[in-house]
Amino acid sequence: MHTHSGGIRVTDTNKPALSEYEILKRTFDAIEDPIFYMAPDNTILHANMASATLLNIPLEEIIGKRCYQLVHHTPANIRGCPFILAKKTKKRESYTINLGEHWYQVSVDPIIGDNEEFIGAVHILRNIDSIKKIHELRAILGAIIETTPDPIIGETPDGHVISWNKGAEETLGYTAEEMIGESIQRIIPEELRQQHLETLKKIQRGERVDQIETRRIKKEGGEIELSLSLSPILDERGITTGIAVIMRDLTEIRKAERALLAYITEAALRLKNPIEIIAHSLEEITDLHMSGDIDDEELNTSIMIQVRHAEKVIENIRELQQSIVLNLDEIPQSYRKFLMDEE
Repeated sequence: MHTHSGGIRVTDTNKPALSEYEILKRTFDAIEDPIFYMAPDNTILHANMASATLLNIPLEEIIGKRCYQLVHHTPANIRGCPFILAKKTKKRESYTINLGEHWYQVSVDPIIGDNEEFIGAVHILRNIDSIKKIHELRAILGAIIETTPDPIIGETPDGHVISWNKGAEETLGYTAEEMIGESIQRIIPEELRQQHLETLKKIQRGERVDQIETRRIKKEGGEIELSLSLSPILDERGITTGIAVIMRDLTEIRKAERALLAYITEAALRLKNPIEIIAHSLEEITDLHMSGDIDDEELNTSIMIQVRHAEKVIENIRELQQSIVLNLDEIPQSYRKFLMDEE
C-alpha cells in the first residue's frame, strides 16, 4: 500500500491489473442493451453479449455480418435505415422496430474522424416495451377523456389549466385554446376563490377531494352548479405534480329536484284537509254504529260515501301528476314514468 496526492491506492501485487482493453470489453458486455460497432460499409466489427442474446446466435457469427442481414433478414438496407441516414447527416438517427414480441428504439450514432469523415457507427437497440405500453395506455385514456361528456380538466398544483376536454368546452363554453395556461380562478366566482385555494392545499398534500358541490362561471357570464372530484397526480416519488378534476353538471338535477319538490308540496296541500275530513268522518260513523244510532245498512252507505271522497282525492292527485309531467321538461324520464303510473 502507498499514498499519492489523490488519496490512498491499494495495489494487489498477487493479482495482475486488468488492461484497458479488458476493462472496456467488460464494460461493453455489461451493458444490457444490444450494441454493434459498425464499419462504414455496414459490417459489424464488434458486438456485446446482449446482441448475441437478442439475436440468439453466438458472437462469432455476428462479427463480419451486416446488420440488415441479422436484424431484418433482408439482402440490403431497409428503406429509411438509420445507419444510412446517420452516414449522410453525421448525426444520431433513430427509429422504432418490432422484433418478435418486443419493441426496440434503434439509435445509430456516427463516429467522425479527424477530417470529419464518417469512419463507423455505434448501433444501439433499447427495449421500449414498457414505454410503448404507457404510450398505448395514454392514447386510450386520452380518447376516453376527450369523448367523455363530463368536463375533465388537468391542472398544475397551483391551479393553472394544462388540459381541457370537449366536455369542459361544451359545459363551460371556453375552448381548450382559451383556457390552457390560464388560472382556473378565471371561472370561479370571487366569493368561492378562497375556498378553492384551501382545496388546492389539500390536493398538494396528496389528499383526494370528492363530491364538492359548487358553482363555476360560464363564458357567457352565467353560473352553473357543479359537483367536483379532485385527485392529485403523483410522480414516482409520490410528489403531487398535477391535479385531475372531474366535473358533473348539476343544473338539470337541481331543476328536477325543484320541480319534484313543488309537486310534493302541492300534493301534500291537496291531501291534507280531505284526508283529515275522511278520517274524522270514519271515526264518527264508527262511534254511531257502536252506540246503535245507525244500523249496518247505514254504516255501509256512509263508508261508501267516504270511499268515493277518497277516490276523488286520488283523481285530484293524478291530475296534478299529469300537469307536472306535461309542463315541466326538467323532470327525469324515470320520475316521469313513476308520476304517470307507467312501468
